[in-house]
Amino acid sequence: MLKTILIGFGNIAANYADDIFMQKWFKYSTHLQVLRDHPEFYLKAIVDENNFALNKAKSLGNIPEVKQNIDELDDPEEFEVAILAIPPEDRLKIMNKLPKIKAIIFEKPLANNISDAQDIIDLCQKKRIIAEVNFPRRFDEKVLANKNKLQNDLGQLQSAFGIYGNGLNNNGSHLLDLTRMLIGDCIWAQSLANGLSDDVSPIKNDFNIPFALGFKNGVKLFVQFVKFENYREVYLDLWGTKGRLSFLQEGLVSAYSSLKRHRFSEYDNELENDNRLISLMDQSNAMYNLYDFLNLKIKNKDFSNKNLIHSLEVIEIIKKIEVSFFRKDERIFL
Repeated sequence: MLKTILIGFGNIAANYADDIFMQKWFKYSTHLQVLRDHPEFYLKAIVDENNFALNKAKSLGNIPEVKQNIDELDDPEEFEVAILAIPPEDRLKIMNKLPKIKAIIFEKPLANNISDAQDIIDLCQKKRIIAEVNFPRRFDEKVLANKNKLQNDLGQLQSAFGIYGNGLNNNGSHLLDLTRMLIGDCIWAQSLANGLSDDVSPIKNDFNIPFALGFKNGVKLFVQFVKFENYREVYLDLWGTKGRLSFLQEGLVSAYSSLKRHRFSEYDNELENDNRLISLMDQSNAMYNLYDFLNLKIKNKDFSNKNLIHSLEVIEIIKKIEVSFFRKDERIFL
């Protein structure tokens, strides 16, 4: 078993696993739950600065080391896998304090800016560290199945729409990662905010604005934000020549509308939007699949880290959106 350290137990890990509503839909909503069940990973230590989180971790009773600071560890060299569920600011410093690490899972975003993200990627390549970012939709087998049959079900993409909230760098990064995966390479970004923004986000200096993206294949994505104090949503809606596919309820379900003869216009077609095929995605097991994927890469000594490059591209898109906002909604090319 791979000796693993979880850095950043936090309120999510401390509370999500006990949330009866979360348990109904997600078998694995936290790193702790995966590490409890996965046969290839041994959770040897938890580190968190927060006293409440520390007490919660200690109450589990089966974690050999529960520390407030990484410098308090008995032997930093024994750890093979690190889970960095902390804000992006101190990740490089922590990586350098774990000299024998083989693999890392980062909570999103990978970094606060392009320079720090590139430094993390460079360090991973230099030290031959296998790394992934926790974007669960990448590891949802049903989302991937939809991706593989996208052209068959939708035909040629015509347009796309999105909703996010609680921070462009925070939940907006989930939307952008899914968008990249399904639509392809982004070539320009443009704020549509007219100077107005909402600053609610758990990430420092983050904010919410509407924006548009242009893609290499000609598709344009238009995105608006909602206030999570009213309701939560991270939503992607794809309109093709043969159908429409939406990922809604924060990726928990998909909805597909097929092409039909128009019900009242004799020579036209319509999308049957009042009779959509609703399917449950597999977000419940996506985080577990991430650990499976990481374990396979460790066994195969796969140091390519392609998904880190994709995570860097998400940050690049976000930073171009931010630049556009501060330049009065100027279109910015990547």
